[in-house]
Amino acid sequence: MTLPHRQKRVSARPRHASPRTWIAGIGGGLLLAAMLALAACGGATYPGAQPSPTTTTSAYAYLYSRIDYPLELAVNAGSTVTLTLSPHQNLLTATPSAGSGVGTVGEPIPLPTRLQDYNDIGASVDTDSAGNSPVVWQLTSAQRQSLLTPTSPGTLRRYLDDVAFRWHVEAVAPGQNLVRIILHLYYIYLDGSEHDGTIQVSASPMPIVASQPTFIDTTLPQIRLPLAGLSGLAGLLGVLRFFWDLFQNAKDAKETAQSAVRAAAAIHTRVNQRRQP
Repeated sequence: MTLPHRQKRVSARPRHASPRTWIAGIGGGLLLAAMLALAACGGATYPGAQPSPTTTTSAYAYLYSRIDYPLELAVNAGSTVTLTLSPHQNLLTATPSAGSGVGTVGEPIPLPTRLQDYNDIGASVDTDSAGNSPVVWQLTSAQRQSLLTPTSPGTLRRYLDDVAFRWHVEAVAPGQNLVRIILHLYYIYLDGSEHDGTIQVSASPMPIVASQPTFIDTTLPQIRLPLAGLSGLAGLLGVLRFFWDLFQNAKDAKETAQSAVRAAAAIHTRVNQRRQP
């Protein structure tokens, strides 16, 4: 008689435990959803980044670029091309100066913000030419530069405000520049290993035009006028024209006066002749 009752009690336990099982199932589902959400957040990694195992999300900074270059160069004349990088400001919001143009190297590049995971993050540059360019480029700054502040005890590193690469450009023949800029990013991890990140290339060569100077362009700059208040050759020509007009007016006045004297003498002679008997 007792055995059937025990069997009924055993069979009845699942009905009383089902609410707790349902609640546990919901909790497990929520935990699984949270883990999947965190994994999805960590999946959008930045170029070259290797998050630590404890990293659950990836934050970003963006590296902006700006290229300042001369619009025109005379043959055998030189100027400067500057590539500026900044993780803190959109450099293309500034207006180019007179006679210069502004360009960019690709789109803004995402950078990691967990700088404690890296020994260094930096950039290097190269140039590439589509042919024999009439504009020759010579790098005058360091080819490889860190984007981070120097390491110091007790101080967290951060991104520098800006980093600049500079080239001396010189026109050797008339024509259109064929050189473009290549930007490399590199990441050095705590174990000393290095990984090259995103490589960006300027969409087209910098539109620098090399032109052959004319005779006036090469001769007039060598003239030094000692006269104060003059502006170049135009001022000198104006002064010469002024004195020339004075000379012509004086000459015309003298000739007019001489003609009047001769006419008066002739009249006087005729009057005297008529008075004589």
